[in-house]
Amino acid sequence: MSSEIRQAFGRRVRELRVERGFSLRKFALTIGADKSFLVDIEYGRKSPTLDTIWRISRGLDVTMSYLLFEVDSKYVSCDYEIEDRVGATE
Repeated sequence: MSSEIRQAFGRRVRELRVERGFSLRKFALTIGADKSFLVDIEYGRKSPTLDTIWRISRGLDVTMSYLLFEVDSKYVSCDYEIEDRVGATE
């Protein structure tokens, strides 16, 4: 995962956490994570596992796709069309 994506994800987590009124300590306890690890995620220094992303999304009461939407839409693009893949034989 690139540093830009880690930082964008961390900003998204921090934004939603603050919006919901969680302190770092309280949120870390809520999702069963170490506070220092959560700080590293929010500042883009660490990449969370899929399990951790799931726990973060549950703790913020959002879906994983909602949590990742802003991050994904800024950095990921598809360069192929679905029709090119469907029914293609070689």
